[in-house]
Amino acid sequence: MKTSKFLLYAAACLLFVNMKGQTSTGDDSSKKSITFLLPNGEVLKNLDSLENAWGKGQILFKHNEEDDKNGVMHLVKKSSDFKDKETKSKKALADMLHTPAPEFELKDVNGKVWSLKELHGKTVVLNFWFTSCAPCIKEIPELNKLAAEYKDKEVVFLGITYNTQEHVEAFLKKRAFNYVQLTNATETINKYNIFYFPTSFVINKNGIIEGVLEKSETIYHDLKTIIDKEG
Repeated sequence: MKTSKFLLYAAACLLFVNMKGQTSTGDDSSKKSITFLLPNGEVLKNLDSLENAWGKGQILFKHNEEDDKNGVMHLVKKSSDFKDKETKSKKALADMLHTPAPEFELKDVNGKVWSLKELHGKTVVLNFWFTSCAPCIKEIPELNKLAAEYKDKEVVFLGITYNTQEHVEAFLKKRAFNYVQLTNATETINKYNIFYFPTSFVINKNGIIEGVLEKSETIYHDLKTIIDKEG
């Protein structure tokens, strides 16, 4: 499985990203709006200098929804505890393959309730994301392309996020994401053992997980291959 740049600590509902993931969005306006805070509360102006001090790949960014609204990222050094959680997460995801997908019942941004059990008989593609996740945003055009290609087929595309309905609606006014968007989904995110964002699942017509993909530069091709195999 390819390494992604985002994770969720399920217990604390706090989000982290490493430096490469955060700076790869290609959206200059979003990068300019972010204030990076060191553990002592000081504002950091040069991420490269911190990477040199802490070590390559050792920087994480901690934030919650309130931080997202304020454009704040708290810098944290990767710990051994983080690495242990990462290892356990990868094993948990691997163990989910070819097993029944966890059930969920969530509302979309229009208030409609979506239940996985009611989608049996259709292929279901899930994308776990959040609105300030740079790699999530980067792959949206490919996901939109995929959703358009299967528009008239028995394939359902659902975006799942911990963000609130209002937060997602504000995001969608600026950027199209043509999956059905299910919000306030922290419990479901935990059920699916999501550690990195974005993560996608393909669930077959019998409710069995046939694919789990973390961030991928070839997400369109990777998902299409699994969907077509199920079709």
